[in-house]
Amino acid sequence: MENLKKRVQQLKKKRPGYKEILSFYQKIREEQEKTKPFLKIKSIPLKKEWKDLLAKEGFSLLEKKDFPLDINATLALFRSLCEIGKKATPRMAEQVEKIEEAIAHKKIDLNKAFTGGFEEGKIEKITGGEFALDKKVLFFLIQESIRPSIEAGTKKLHNELNAEAWLKGICPICGSLPQLSLLKETEGKRFLLCSFCGCQWRIDRVFCAFCGNKERDSSHYFYAEGEETYRIDACDKCHQYIKTIDTRNIELIDPVLEDLATLHLDLLATQKGYKRPAPNPWTP
Repeated sequence: MENLKKRVQQLKKKRPGYKEILSFYQKIREEQEKTKPFLKIKSIPLKKEWKDLLAKEGFSLLEKKDFPLDINATLALFRSLCEIGKKATPRMAEQVEKIEEAIAHKKIDLNKAFTGGFEEGKIEKITGGEFALDKKVLFFLIQESIRPSIEAGTKKLHNELNAEAWLKGICPICGSLPQLSLLKETEGKRFLLCSFCGCQWRIDRVFCAFCGNKERDSSHYFYAEGEETYRIDACDKCHQYIKTIDTRNIELIDPVLEDLATLHLDLLATQKGYKRPAPNPWTP
């Protein structure tokens, strides 16, 4: 975590306007890291036919609901993240207190929250009609509480696939959309980063992960002046975009952190009329 702390400090000096959200991110990440050494995650026995479907038909290995979780560790982390949230912004503190009150009065079922898939649409099912809550805050806390378990499961599964040969716009492990694009190695190989499980897989340099467009004439990128390391890859066919980080120019400690520290690029892309299908979950 020392490298992460150092990078956060660098970014705070470079972009003072991001201080609050970067500090919040660091505290959450530190709490998640404390959880990892104690996780008890069962291995997922993959059937041969699943691997065949992955290779031949382009189906992902798992559904989100199939990821094993350490429920006790996840519940403990959820409570810790709530405490951090109460010391963040006044709005976050207010929402966390409402969430805790709803849990205490059994209006939120956390067991349902952490099992059976993690789509945002399920929030209505677990809130018991408690619609006064900010569902985005609750969904964020759930996502970040399960993240250590999900990443541990992904690590176990990564050896079961050929990330260099997948070349599709969805994650080979869980089928989710990518959150980021990364350029790696001397030749600038392009990889996508899953928005749910954190898996990375290879993709063509000119390819829209969201509509499959491979035409150079309708694909382009732009960046802020003096920040060529971070760019927006936009598609004029579907009018969607993904942020790309050129890791040849920086020591990449945490891609989500770099994404969070360049939200001004997302604003620029939005102003140009493009949408981001899988935004950074840390956006306000």
